[in-house]
Amino acid sequence: MIARWWNALQRRRTERTLARRAIPDALWALTLARYPFLARRADDDLRRLRELATLFLAGKEFAAADGMEVTDEMAVAVAAQACLPVLELGLQWYDGFVGIFMHPDAVQVRRSRTDDIGVVHEYDDTLAGEAMEGGPLMLSWQDVADAGESAEWGYNVVIHEFAHVIDMRDGGADGIPPLPDRAARE
Repeated sequence: MIARWWNALQRRRTERTLARRAIPDALWALTLARYPFLARRADDDLRRLRELATLFLAGKEFAAADGMEVTDEMAVAVAAQACLPVLELGLQWYDGFVGIFMHPDAVQVRRSRTDDIGVVHEYDDTLAGEAMEGGPLMLSWQDVADAGESAEWGYNVVIHEFAHVIDMRDGGADGIPPLPDRAARE
């Protein structure tokens, strides 16, 4: 009884969000034009991708560095690309974090790593994005914006970092995400 009530409440909340906060038609069309790899989907997939992106935006918070302002165009670009890996899985795969931090370009960071014999190695690293367990997730806007072109050669920072988010649902990033059992879904 409580489960049915909870599911009905969740459905109403989702329907209300989709009705009140839907991505405007012009903005969705612009996003698909800028990122053709998104547009190469069946109509039903595009409808579901738009709905997931709308719900994603309702549940995530964007912030930016260096005086940059995250526009609606930027947020929808990230949301649409981020939702592609979970189009068949559902948004619950991204429940473990809220924050997305945007930088204008790649970021230089200082790293240190201790090897197997205890020697500490320090080095500089350049990041276009980084997913951290529990969030936030960091993205370079330049790399996000270039995804329409870089997808041709297999590079997409948003999809890459959100694949890490999926992978980390069962702990650290080990390349083995806790994907649902296919037999259980059929």
